[in-house]
Amino acid sequence: MNIKDLVPTPELRRARNVLVIFPHPDDAELVAGGTVALLTGEGATVTYAPVTDGGMGSFDPRASREEVSRLRRKEQAEAAGILGVSHIEWLGFEDGRVPEPETLRKSMVSLIRRVRPDFVITLDPWLPYEAHPDHRRTAMAAVEACLFAPLPLAYPEDLDKGFLPWQVTGIALALSTHPNTFINIEKTWDKKIQAILCHRSQFPEEVWNTFFPYILAKSQEYGKEIGAKVAEVFKVLSPTHLHVMVDTWRV
Repeated sequence: MNIKDLVPTPELRRARNVLVIFPHPDDAELVAGGTVALLTGEGATVTYAPVTDGGMGSFDPRASREEVSRLRRKEQAEAAGILGVSHIEWLGFEDGRVPEPETLRKSMVSLIRRVRPDFVITLDPWLPYEAHPDHRRTAMAAVEACLFAPLPLAYPEDLDKGFLPWQVTGIALALSTHPNTFINIEKTWDKKIQAILCHRSQFPEEVWNTFFPYILAKSQEYGKEIGAKVAEVFKVLSPTHLHVMVDTWRV
C-alpha cells in the first residue's frame, strides 16, 4: 500500500490564498519567508496571523512589554511588506502566555472561516525538543482548527457572524523533521533575509552573526536535495492525513 497514492499530498506552490499562522513576529520570515515571497510573486494572496504581540521579545530590562509590542508590530509590518503579504491579522495573545490549544483553537477556526484559505502554513507541532510553549500550542491549535473549520456544529456561533464552514486543501508544517516538500528559494533568498533583518529588535548584529550561519547551512542542506543553492522545507499534508491515519509519518 502506498499512502501517497491513496491520499495525495497537496501542492503548496499551487496555493492561491494562503494563511500563515505563527507564534511571534519574525517566525514566519525565518521558516517560510522565501516561499511566501514566491507565492505572492506568482499572484497568491497571503495573510499573516501572528498569535502573540511579541511583547516578551527583549533582553532590555528597562523596556516595557507595551514598548516591545509596538516595536515588533512595526517590524512585522515592514517585513510583511517586503514579502508581498497583503494583510496581517493579529490574534492579540500575550507573548509567553499563549493558552492551551483547546482554548486557542476557537480563534483560529473563526479566522480560517473568514479568510477561507486553500492552504495554511504553520509550525510542526510534533517538533522534538521544542521548549517554547507558544510554539507548541500555536502549532497544535492551528492543525486542530483545520480539522474543525469545516464542521458546522463546531463553534456554530460563527454562522451568525457570516463565517461559513471552510475546508482547507492543505496544511504546510514548517520546522519539521520529516519534510516532504522542498521549495527552491534561490530567487527569493535575498528578500527572505531582508525581511528577517527587519526584526532588528530580535537580530542585533551580534545575534545575527551567530544565528545566520545556521540558517544558511540548513537552507543549503535542504537545497542539495533538489539541486538548488537554498531551499525551505515543509511537511505538507491534507486534512485527511491528520486524523486516524497511522501512515501519515510516511507521507
